[in-house]
Amino acid sequence: MQGHPGRTDIFLGLRATSTAAMAATVASCANGAQLAVTRLIVQQHEPLAIALIRCAIAAACLAPLLRRSQRPAIRDCATILALGGVVAGLCPWLLTIAMQYTTASRGALLICTSPLLTLTFAALLGQEKCTLRRVAGCCCAFIGVAVGLSGQLAAGTPSAINRGDALVLLTTVLLALFNVCAARMLTRYPAHTIAPIACLGGAAILFAFTLAGGALGGIPLLAAKDWLALLFCGTIGGAGVLLLWSWAIEQASAARIAIFVTAAPISAAAVGVILLSEVVSPELAAGTGLIVAGIYFVYRAEPFAESQA
Repeated sequence: MQGHPGRTDIFLGLRATSTAAMAATVASCANGAQLAVTRLIVQQHEPLAIALIRCAIAAACLAPLLRRSQRPAIRDCATILALGGVVAGLCPWLLTIAMQYTTASRGALLICTSPLLTLTFAALLGQEKCTLRRVAGCCCAFIGVAVGLSGQLAAGTPSAINRGDALVLLTTVLLALFNVCAARMLTRYPAHTIAPIACLGGAAILFAFTLAGGALGGIPLLAAKDWLALLFCGTIGGAGVLLLWSWAIEQASAARIAIFVTAAPISAAAVGVILLSEVVSPELAAGTGLIVAGIYFVYRAEPFAESQA
């Protein structure tokens, strides 16, 4: 009895997508947790030095993968280094600074707009269709952000978006651009080739900024508990997140994977409560729920159509 190649392909495709979804969820949870840990460290230390050490640890973890990796063309290598300078260098630095002014859970909530921005950029570049259903989902998610931030307005804060929130939003725009651009590069090279090179690009950018800003002097002031926290941020929150997220985009589209960033507020809030005694307000919980609902509405699966795409 002969098998059905079409059904086998669909099964394998769904299996790969499910594995990518799990990888993206783990990466997002780890990223949310490292936001809370970063906020714990950065209250007493220079953000640039913290970002550099975190990236250096991540680069050291990923460097052995280069031995087994396909060597990219010089032009592609320059592109990957540039992408890494943004996602592994500039973005973590901005987030580290942001954690001085906002909470981990608020930061993770704002990062939840990344799937919507990814969809927008992908649509502008012709990679995704922007339908009425997706626009409605975008509106629902942005309302969720507004609801999540409303607690600070009620508390008498002068503005809904503080300096930390603005930095997180800027970082989110850069991350969305990375999702779209990395998806193109991941069609040429596997994740275990791109992740180490990207991390080296981030380390180079941060090292240059650290030298220019004279921030190296703060490194000897780090205590043992700070180094333990940085070890977590560099290994799991740095190397692990970058590798898993890149691999997930390699297995599925950037727009489909971006939805799993919504796991970040849950882990950030949990770790924030444990380490920082942060309060998870009803507004924050409701806002997160609206964001999850909106993004699900945007990327709601149509299995039959997607399996034939």
